[in-house]
Amino acid sequence: MFGKRFLYVVIYLTFLLCSCAQPKYETPSSSQIGNVGQSSQEQKASDCQIRFKTSGYCLALHWEVAPTSNKAGSLIFKVYRGNAYDDSPVGMDFSNVPSLVLWMPSMGHGSIPTTTSLLDIGTFRASNVFFIMPGEWEMRFQVKDGVNLLDEAVVNITL
Repeated sequence: MFGKRFLYVVIYLTFLLCSCAQPKYETPSSSQIGNVGQSSQEQKASDCQIRFKTSGYCLALHWEVAPTSNKAGSLIFKVYRGNAYDDSPVGMDFSNVPSLVLWMPSMGHGSIPTTTSLLDIGTFRASNVFFIMPGEWEMRFQVKDGVNLLDEAVVNITL
């Protein structure tokens, strides 16, 4: 009887000690997330640092409100291709609004779901961006057709 209770206490304490801690991290800097803050006049598709895997479209983003350890943030992101004439960015029009999934590969879990809305052709806002703990994260920008993943761009970030 005592042995079984002791085992339960040990298992409980193990889970308690291995669970996610209170997040303490710094605000992501522009160097951590790639091509950030350039206006569309300055931007050339050939400068693309973040690409979608299947289509090769470019992704540029900047923090509208950076997340903190206790408050969600929001970011603006653009999906574009290069104009054949002068390589200027041309916003891509999707039938489905891309989503942003926050994923922590080392822990095998994500964060709370984000909300993505269309601002203009090729320009989107991701709200409710909250990293639940410090560490290595993936920001997965995904284009889906229902449940099928059509295309994805992944941005690695360390908090």
